[in-house]
Amino acid sequence: MLQYLIPQAHAIIAWTSGKDINKVRTWSWAADDFSLPIWVTDFFSNFWNIVIWIILFWLAWKFVGFMYEILTSKDLIYIKVTLPRADSKLDKEKETKKDFKEKTGIMSIFYKAIHKIGDRWPVETVLNFIFNYAKISLEMVFKDWQVHFYIVTYKEFTTMLTQQITSNYPDAEVKIVNQKEYIDIKPAGYSLKAMSSGKRVSDIFPIKTYKYFEDDPLSSFTNAFWSLKKDDIAVYQIVVKPLWQGWSRKAKKAANLVAKWQYKKGNKAWLWLEIIQSVLGPLYWVMRRFVENEPVGWSNAPGASSWDSYKIFNQAEQESHKAVWESAWQPWFEASIRFLVSSKTAATAKEWLDNLLTTTSIFTDEYNNKLDDPRFMEELLSFILTPLRYIWFKNKLVGLMQSKSVFSVDELSTLYHFPDINYNKSPVIKWLDYKMIAPPSNIKFPKIPTILSDYKRDDAWNVFTKDWSLLKVDENKNLVRDASKNLVLMDWTIVEVWKEWDSKWKPTDEGKTPIQEDKQRQIWWFPIFKDWILMGWNEYRNSKLPIYFMRKDRWRHHYIIWKSWGWKSVLIWYLARQDLWNWDWLCVIDPHGDLVEDVISFTPKERAKDVVIFDPSDYERPMGLNMLEVISTDPNLRAIEKDRAALDATSIFIKIFNEEVFWPRIQHYFRNGCLTLMDDEDEGWTLIDVPRLFVDDAFCKYKVSKVRNPVVKAFWDHEYANTWDREKQEMIPYFSSKFGPFITNTTIRNIIGQPKSAFNLRRVMDDQKVLMVNLSKGLIWDLNAQLLWLIFVSKINMAAMSRADMPEDERKDFYLYVDEFQNFATDTFWEILSEARKYHLALIMAHQFIAQIGWAKWKSDKPSIKDAVFWNAWTIMSFKVGAEDAEYLEKEYAPILSQQDIIWIANFTTYCKLNIDNATTRPFDLKTFWDNTYKNKEVSKIIKEYSRKMYWRKKEYVDMEIEARLWIVRNENWTIN
Repeated sequence: MLQYLIPQAHAIIAWTSGKDINKVRTWSWAADDFSLPIWVTDFFSNFWNIVIWIILFWLAWKFVGFMYEILTSKDLIYIKVTLPRADSKLDKEKETKKDFKEKTGIMSIFYKAIHKIGDRWPVETVLNFIFNYAKISLEMVFKDWQVHFYIVTYKEFTTMLTQQITSNYPDAEVKIVNQKEYIDIKPAGYSLKAMSSGKRVSDIFPIKTYKYFEDDPLSSFTNAFWSLKKDDIAVYQIVVKPLWQGWSRKAKKAANLVAKWQYKKGNKAWLWLEIIQSVLGPLYWVMRRFVENEPVGWSNAPGASSWDSYKIFNQAEQESHKAVWESAWQPWFEASIRFLVSSKTAATAKEWLDNLLTTTSIFTDEYNNKLDDPRFMEELLSFILTPLRYIWFKNKLVGLMQSKSVFSVDELSTLYHFPDINYNKSPVIKWLDYKMIAPPSNIKFPKIPTILSDYKRDDAWNVFTKDWSLLKVDENKNLVRDASKNLVLMDWTIVEVWKEWDSKWKPTDEGKTPIQEDKQRQIWWFPIFKDWILMGWNEYRNSKLPIYFMRKDRWRHHYIIWKSWGWKSVLIWYLARQDLWNWDWLCVIDPHGDLVEDVISFTPKERAKDVVIFDPSDYERPMGLNMLEVISTDPNLRAIEKDRAALDATSIFIKIFNEEVFWPRIQHYFRNGCLTLMDDEDEGWTLIDVPRLFVDDAFCKYKVSKVRNPVVKAFWDHEYANTWDREKQEMIPYFSSKFGPFITNTTIRNIIGQPKSAFNLRRVMDDQKVLMVNLSKGLIWDLNAQLLWLIFVSKINMAAMSRADMPEDERKDFYLYVDEFQNFATDTFWEILSEARKYHLALIMAHQFIAQIGWAKWKSDKPSIKDAVFWNAWTIMSFKVGAEDAEYLEKEYAPILSQQDIIWIANFTTYCKLNIDNATTRPFDLKTFWDNTYKNKEVSKIIKEYSRKMYWRKKEYVDMEIEARLWIVRNENWTIN
């Protein structure tokens, strides 16, 4: 038996090691030169039994491991890694721009750190020995014409992997996604093609690594993906498993042999031969030790004597040996490489797959190794291998009926690393839409909830009735009603309601009455708290954190900027609705109208009577708004308020007509005219009465007789009285013409011409009312809207300043929301920014671009509105902006953000600097909401009608009053004796 077995062993060793059989025979003993122990003879007599048992054990082991991996694949975690498009601001400032080798080397640090993932705990060590437990799938996924980078692993390794990624790539977004968000590599109607690859020759010889490339090899792959069509799907997958120290020792020993030319670079066996070799490996090792006279792999180099095993190498060979040596001292991973492409037709899928496989040629090191090109065999057996590749890909399997290769850390870093915008310019790479920044560490959280009345609801927001039926709700969580206002049950049964006033809209069946309860308000499942507003949420490294803004921190004003398209208005209405829910005073000034409509529709029923709506487009019931009305009762404060009103009115007309048209001489006349009218406290007078002082002598004498201000009295008695008639004839028509657009326009005249305003702004503030100002340009025209905007800002400022007569602890907070605030950019607005916070006025201002407020003011002793905004607004939020604005904001956000970061921020996301405890935080990103919960248009209609009847006057009465004052009906009391 032994005589038969030894020649067979010679053949096996020669075949598998690539050595000459005659030389192998010289190593062994002759069969008749010695005798073996009986136990050895018995061992070989049972040779075939041993072979069969080894095969059965190996098959059972592989089957159990295979089933384990299939069953546990449902527990895999999918980690999506996305890098920012721009360099970090700090790198640019330090001028530390790295070449791609240093950038790729960062990935080597990552691989070294994760090499121990399967050897941390005894249980993991056992599982990793029996199964391919400690595996990681590194994937580049092409879908929707973008290349995404994924890392897939078990839950136990997720935390360590994410920590290693974020520590090496601090600006990366590391997001755990569910399987639905991942990829369907084989959708219905698509044809799938798949192939695998590995090292061509012995694993000890490395492929060409990034250290020997002139350009980033990743670009070759991304460019290959670029050739695919938008609806194609492709995956480049490397499933890796760390190898233990035994392979490292073997690699180091082999590296020494390579340097002596004693390690032969044999081709890797075909797949089925690898399987046989892995099955018979232990037996082969035993036989080899019996028949060989010297260690495996040792031989003298060609041309060398028996005492000199070295030879002279050329420079290229020395470089290749250096690469082998460098790889040998690194951690090693066992890996399976796969390429999968799905397309509408098999031909295109094959074409794109060929393109991807061709790209692997860049990793060829002529003196060491390269990736195999298995297209012939894979195509020949595609009917079997393609389905298997699909299963292996889905379950992230290593090896198992496909070749496995061993790669060092540098090799893996070359094959798979994350992109860098400086070296990977391919348009298909999915970059991070914006730079994600962790929230400040001093973020505070509220405690007292905002409680308001609501219905008792189930998890789907449907409403319970007293008999525990369920009423349907609409998309805004309001009760569904039919055309007759009847309620609707979940089974579409109609619940009739009373139509009589006392019980209007209540169900006729008492059991179907909705159950009401007090509960905490929420937006997007984030709770709302008293004295705080929810700004949005920060998402950083798979953690969502709601950001709240404290009441006292809002006093230092809030600035919002975004390009046109209205999301800043959405931000305003979800901030304003929280002020409504918190029983705060607020005023919203809207130049378009939609914002006011939206805010009103969120008004809770508890605050319905607090709402005052100013809508100048309602011609039938105009509301009065008198710029020259003085509301203070203290004589000293009244004098100050008169001066402020005159100055504000002058600023308004300068803003409307500019200083070249409304020149200083005209300003002087106008200011004295306003002060003259306000000194008559027995009767109310308005802006439309100002030009009459200069064209109606009787009216002028009557008003001047009531002037108590000596400076104003001197103007009329000396300056104006001594003005030449020619100058009056030239100036007064020019002066009066500036009031013509407002006096001749019925709509604006009936508003600013009423001597008594429809509401007292000071009382609105102190009583915590809600003022909604709808100044839609489309309804009242631009010039009229601009005048009313400016009057409102001035009136609000005067009302705020008048609170100086009350202790600070009694001043209630109120919030002024101004959309497109550049329209109000006057001296008054500058004063609000710098002074009004002392009187608890918090300004929330929004507009589109900085140049709107960047113009120089007409007075050189004051800064521009832009400077006033950025000096006084301690909370800044910037959405999408243009390049010029980003350049300016870069200074505000330095050194965290660059100009490109600011420009590329995602839609509905903002960079924010928040005021916390009178200190502005560093910038961070903030996602905003779109949530219509609690919106009720029916309530909006009721509130608007209530406000209309409560504060507005009928047009015919207003017309009669103004006609009497505009000299159409002469008042005899104007005659002065």
